[in-house]
Amino acid sequence: MPAKCPHCSSDKFSKKGHYFVKHSTSWIRRYLCLGCNKTFSSKTFCPSYKQTKPFLNLKIFSLLTDGASQRAAARILNCSKNTVARKLLWLHTFKDQIKDFKLELKYANIWMLDEMESIEHTKLKPVTIPLVVDNLYQIRSIAVGKIPAKGYLASISNAKYGYRENEREFLLENLFKELTTQKHPEKIITDGSSTYAKYIKKYFPNSIHEAANSQELLKIKREKIYTKSYKRIFDPMFALNQRCAKLRSDIKRLTRRSWCTTKRIKNLQAHLELYQIKNNLELSLS
Repeated sequence: MPAKCPHCSSDKFSKKGHYFVKHSTSWIRRYLCLGCNKTFSSKTFCPSYKQTKPFLNLKIFSLLTDGASQRAAARILNCSKNTVARKLLWLHTFKDQIKDFKLELKYANIWMLDEMESIEHTKLKPVTIPLVVDNLYQIRSIAVGKIPAKGYLASISNAKYGYRENEREFLLENLFKELTTQKHPEKIITDGSSTYAKYIKKYFPNSIHEAANSQELLKIKREKIYTKSYKRIFDPMFALNQRCAKLRSDIKRLTRRSWCTTKRIKNLQAHLELYQIKNNLELSLS
């Protein structure tokens, strides 16, 4: 039974029959407020209130974080692709309502930081995806932002779309600020980029910063590719690289050589944050 009326916050109300919900084959209690004379039900307080197909929410969440595109999810669930797109944004808005979302991350003494790249509708509009993964494979933080096109595409992009802002520094600053609320690790591993060092020194002064030379590691692997020692080469950023590979596999819009693409950066951010929830939940429950 609800504690207060959602319209006037009165605690005086009476029962006023039931109504039947077809998709869940259940009866929902209806109430009449004695203060404002308006009706409400126990369903009014549910986050999925007024949704005609709330039973699709968790199915869409599962499909979109397991390699299905929005159109594929719509075909599987026999609904409109617009329904899938809307529910993706709704799930992000109410991500705190997802079961066991508030489980705390396990402490990990090593964090790894790197950036992925994707596109916004076209290769002329690249985006950067900085993320932090720990040695327990938990995704600590993830973000998305604009970066200008590089190389041969730079002049074409500038001629067609004009100046494109570089949000990389802004994203990294916010990402490190967010991470300061978590228990600091003993070591943070990054690639050879000099950009990360100043932020680690500023926000994590007590953590050891280790720069892994990925190009040198790749060179060694190429030299030993046909030997038995090839698989024994230790990759200090393996957990992060493995999560990046899973992101490419499990989020269709990030897959290389795909029909799928991102039309809006904020929607990609929502999608990535939902994947972060799923990834960390699976690890915490395993």
